Formats: sequence, structure tokens, C-alpha cells
Amino acid sequence: MQKQNGTQEILDYNKNAVKMGFDVLSTVSTQAATAADQILGATPNVPEEGKKVVDLLFKENQKGLANQKKCVETGLEIDWTSQNAPVKGLEALESLCNSAFSQADAIQKETKELFKKATDLLPKEVQPVVDFWNEARTSNSQIFQNFVSKNFELVKKVMADLAAAAPKAEAKAATK
Repeated sequence: MQKQNGTQEILDYNKNAVKMGFDVLSTVSTQAATAADQILGATPNVPEEGKKVVDLLFKENQKGLANQKKCVETGLEIDWTSQNAPVKGLEALESLCNSAFSQADAIQKETKELFKKATDLLPKEVQPVVDFWNEARTSNSQIFQNFVSKNFELVKKVMADLAAAAPKAEAKAATK
């Protein structure tokens, strides 16, 4: 019983440390956003689009912190002694990646209008380079997301194959 209580105390300590750590990060991020907003508000030469981008950056940072906190807390809730612990850990990691990808997509959509306004001010000769860069960035982002998704699918397949083979190996070892 003593061992179980010690393990639970360690788990509770880690959960509390994670919560406090993310609370501190959130507070620092909120204060940085407030300071940046005040500094940009007091600076007349900063275009409105620039202020919006900085504001968006801090808002998305808060969402990212919340997603990371959720993933870490999920990891702390997993019973790592159970047989399905690796699957649960993989699911938590996949969930974090999917939320990061959807957040990146949302940022791209939200900044599209700001990007267009900023590039409209550039000379027409530069526009093909800007368009190429923007298309390459979007394309590479999609390639990376597909690559990560395929890797998760492969890992799930390997884990399922291993889980199916384990009883056969155990039975074979028992007969020897």
C-alpha cells in the first residue's frame, strides 16, 4: 500500500507542476501581449496590419499553450503499466499534432487578408516572387502534414501487428 501511495504522490506532484508551469507560461504570454499592444499603440508608425499580426500571434500562442497543456495532462493520466499505454500515448501525441495543424491552417486563413494588403504595396515586379513564396509555403506545409499523418498511420499499423503477434509469441514461448 505504501508503494501505491508514493506513486500517487509523485503523479499528483507532476500534475501540479505541469498545471503551475503552464499557468506561469500563460500569465507571461498574457503580460507580453498586453505590453506589446501598449507599445504598438504608442508607436504611430506601425501599420494596422502589423498590430493585427502581433495580436494574432499572441492569441494563437495562448491556444497552442492550451493544446500542449491538454496533451501533457492526458499523458499524465495514462496508466503506463497497462498494455494499451503506448496506444494511448500515441493518440495523445496525434491529437496534439492535429490541433497544431488545424491551428496553423487557421493562422494561414486569418493572415491571408493581411498578407494581401501588405503585398499590394510592393512593386508589381516583385509580386511573382511573393506569390511563389506563398504557394511554396502552403504546399510545403501540406506536404509536412501529410507526411506526419502517414507516419501516425504506419505506427498504428505496426502497433496493431505487434499486438496481434504478441499472444502467438507468448503461446509459443509457453510450450517450450
